[in-house]
Amino acid sequence: MRWPRRSTRLPDEARAALDLDRGERVLSAATLTSGKWVAATDRALIGTGWRAPWSAATHAQWYDDTSTLEVAWLDESGGRHDRVLVLDDPGLLPETVHERVTATILLSRFLTVSGRDGVRVVARRQPGSDDVEWQVVADPGIDAADPQIADRVAQ
Repeated sequence: MRWPRRSTRLPDEARAALDLDRGERVLSAATLTSGKWVAATDRALIGTGWRAPWSAATHAQWYDDTSTLEVAWLDESGGRHDRVLVLDDPGLLPETVHERVTATILLSRFLTVSGRDGVRVVARRQPGSDDVEWQVVADPGIDAADPQIADRVAQ
């Protein structure tokens, strides 16, 4: 007996539109309700005109009832980017995103700063690298650049 295939093959024209790096492997892909494609590769989640490296992701949430994937990540300067992806046929994309983001996390600790608000300090490793990257993700209303908060994080 053959199991139904849940992965979606990325067509050549979609592969070109996503501007994949040389040697980058597509692990899963899905179409958005807009007709565009999004792909999870061994290095990042990629859509037309944007790329979210796995080690930069700060949030990924799947909502099965609406076929919606919410993703947030930090760029190299610490700026936050958010995408709400409504998928036509999710296939294995939600599971791949969860696995890839989780696999980069080496350590995650929450530091309370004010009441229940604070910052999350995360040590991550980009796939294929031994370098450890540190992220500080602040709750809304918390300034991670505040000297007192920065001192706590440095400890």
